[in-house]
Amino acid sequence: MKKVLLFSLAFIIGLAVVAQKPQIKNGVFVRNYQKDQKVTIEPFEKITPSQFTTKPSGLKNGDNPNIVTILDLGTSANVLGYSSGTRPMVWADDDLNCVINFHRMGPGATPSNLSGYYGIDIGVNMGATAGDWTNQVQVTNALLPATPYWYDASRYPCAGIYNPVGNTTLANAYCAFFGPNFCNLVASGWGGYTYGTINLVNHADTAKNLRWWDGKPPTYIPDGFAVTQTGYTHMVDGGYNVVAGVYIDSLVYGRGVWNTTTTDFDYTYKTIAFPCKDMYNAADSKIATSEDGQTVWMSALTNYAMGNPLIDSTWYPLVRRSLDGGLTWGDPMPIYLGGPNGLDGIKENYSDYFIQNFFVGPPWPTRDEIPYTTAFDHSLSVDKWGNLHIAVAVGYAPGGYSISTGIDSLINVFDIYTVDRGATWQAVFLGALKTFRGTWATYSSDNRVYISKNKKGDKMFVTWNDTHVEGETNNQNPDIWARGFDLINNMLTSDNGADKPNNVTFLCDITQEAYWQCTSPIVFTDNNKFTLPICTQWFADAAADVRFKYIPDFTYVQGDFTIPVTNPGFQVGIDQKKADIASVNVYPNPVKDFVKVNVNLKQSANVNVEVSNLIGKQVMTINKGNMSAGSQTFSVNATQLSSGIYFITVNVNGQKFTQKMIVE
Repeated sequence: MKKVLLFSLAFIIGLAVVAQKPQIKNGVFVRNYQKDQKVTIEPFEKITPSQFTTKPSGLKNGDNPNIVTILDLGTSANVLGYSSGTRPMVWADDDLNCVINFHRMGPGATPSNLSGYYGIDIGVNMGATAGDWTNQVQVTNALLPATPYWYDASRYPCAGIYNPVGNTTLANAYCAFFGPNFCNLVASGWGGYTYGTINLVNHADTAKNLRWWDGKPPTYIPDGFAVTQTGYTHMVDGGYNVVAGVYIDSLVYGRGVWNTTTTDFDYTYKTIAFPCKDMYNAADSKIATSEDGQTVWMSALTNYAMGNPLIDSTWYPLVRRSLDGGLTWGDPMPIYLGGPNGLDGIKENYSDYFIQNFFVGPPWPTRDEIPYTTAFDHSLSVDKWGNLHIAVAVGYAPGGYSISTGIDSLINVFDIYTVDRGATWQAVFLGALKTFRGTWATYSSDNRVYISKNKKGDKMFVTWNDTHVEGETNNQNPDIWARGFDLINNMLTSDNGADKPNNVTFLCDITQEAYWQCTSPIVFTDNNKFTLPICTQWFADAAADVRFKYIPDFTYVQGDFTIPVTNPGFQVGIDQKKADIASVNVYPNPVKDFVKVNVNLKQSANVNVEVSNLIGKQVMTINKGNMSAGSQTFSVNATQLSSGIYFITVNVNGQKFTQKMIVE
């Protein structure tokens, strides 16, 4: 009875909130943006690009050491060489000092299907100079002609580097890629997958696989992709049935397992429930993993059908977590932005002055009454403790699943995160947006908010596009902006001491022309120096040739983190002490025969391994004795174990590292 009364009370309060939905004052310029078209059917006709303001002359100043360098990479036939969402296409590996830029190829009329090819640019030595790059390496081609285009023409790729644990040799590493193709062109134009690998040195060592649309499950266009050093990939697709034209209330999840024989990933697929209110499809879906590959977070921007029914016409993150590398998933967790259960970091972001000057009143709306919504794409990362971080733009929802902008600070960039693995959620403000969407001819892109981490996972870095040109209300002339978050010290970076983000492309060769940026999920770390691998693309005509550009030298150092965060700190304690002693990875998981244990020791230490079953009974022990500092890998024979779930514990000088292990 009490539960019913509480629900009724919540419902009454919610009705009051809806009834008092605040409005922006008349006469204030506000533009309402709907969710943009996800893709554009191709091939394209030649079109005249829309006009956009060129950058002022005299801005370039390459002699200033604080101005970043711009390197030319490969090309694409049009601006959709990068997708219109925040898919991972740039990926750095800190152990190899290597970075890749994966994209569609072009230009080229011979063969005419070249824009349906995938290509890769590969940079060694952190891609520091033009000579460190091998550009425009063809990865796939299109071989199946159809009318009016090619069935296996590939689009909108995701990609990452697979570098096995302990490896420091580039020739042993691969790029794994995943994207959609035109296999169902006659019915819809989408629904197939193109996926595979390419060796980062031997470019002839490549695999291309095609999966045709069959409705089991109904595949569409992958939004998220993650690669782990432990031999797994994770793909998430927005769950849209291209034939029926409806969202299936689930995301399509693909789990890849490394096959040493084929040097490729073998995928299995299933649907994961993400029900949406009002039959609205999810605006975006993403996936990210912890360093050991065991903790996997999946997220969709949606309006949760099973959640609070009172938050109308808003998107917010709905997340699910796996603790066994994607084999099983926990229940959906909605992260409400506004209302009584909303995030204080977001609700308190609008000042009293802001509310009283831009919202209708008096009475002025309370912060619980303001309807907040995310924008239409986001980016994920998982820190060293297995906590999820969501980088996303958040703003005012005028209704009808849209977002308003036009007022400075009406829409802002946040890191939404948990310090206790999902029990509670926080939000930290990173920067205000002046503009939202840029449109060039028929192509458009929003702020493209990306999140990255250092390999240890105790620092986060967020980047985005925004236009700061006097009088410009659209994101037509973007620069790249960035902010860092030190999780150990609970501090943000500053701009010369000011509490604001940094303009990465200030006065460089692509000032106000840093279109459609893409940042690697991993940054390069050199002691306390953090280099953000960022690519962008440059064009004069969005429907013609596009040149990819790489920024090799935008860095933060420890001294740049000077702005304190008032949210609860991270649980560094014992976990941090463990990290100071060693890091441990156990793979593959599940295991059929031998499981490998990689121990990276900061100093020599005594190491032993214990395996116990679900009831805690010890079934195996291995004493490795004293092991030298550095990365050490050894095997544990699991063939003598029955199928089931076990716990493998690596004891390093008394500190224990435990992971679940599944024996098949």
